Amino acid sequence: MSVGELACELTGAGRVLFTTRAEGNLSSVSGEGQAHAEAARERLAKRIGLSRMARGRQVHGTLVVRADEHDDLTGPPVEADGQATSVRHVGALVLTADCLPVALGSPHAVAMLHAGWRGLAAGVLEEGVRALRELDASDEIVAVIGPGAGPCCYEVGPEVHSALAGAERQGPIDLRGIARQRLLAAGVTEVRDLGACTICDPRFFSHRREGARAGRQAGVAWLS
Repeated sequence: MSVGELACELTGAGRVLFTTRAEGNLSSVSGEGQAHAEAARERLAKRIGLSRMARGRQVHGTLVVRADEHDDLTGPPVEADGQATSVRHVGALVLTADCLPVALGSPHAVAMLHAGWRGLAAGVLEEGVRALRELDASDEIVAVIGPGAGPCCYEVGPEVHSALAGAERQGPIDLRGIARQRLLAAGVTEVRDLGACTICDPRFFSHRREGARAGRQAGVAWLS
């Protein structure tokens, strides 16, 4: 592993890795160093033994793409905020810089989801669970919530509180806690929260802290 990155097992052959800024900016469209992002993604895939990585153009929506062995993953990414696969050595990848990267794993499939407040409110986590169940009928689903904005730092206005908590107020909101509740309600059997806040932890890119200069770190889930 690279220094500071977070890695753990899901269930079965599932694995998940969350990179830090030490890996470089992995976005080709956002932040400083974007011209080097494709090469950085290729290095990451090679290092963790992946043949390909499935990713989308993230739009804070709910579409979760099911990537199979026949998909051509070399073309421009489609608009999607999640990837799911049951193919070994294909990585499901999302990019974040305060939104939550959420990995799902069952014995024979994995998914990776991009969950900001809009995606959470719209149901991207529930759609990810549905996608995983389409690929693997097992009732055992493990979720891992990776580095994202923490309640220690994520101050928001009435629009966000209303969308997620049903109350119009201002102040901190706990995206991680809301994600946990929604995952459990969707039937996930175990939720692990790595607890890293991108806003106050300098290991990570943060749009809140750095603005347009912020790069993007990756969350990658795969079957080894």
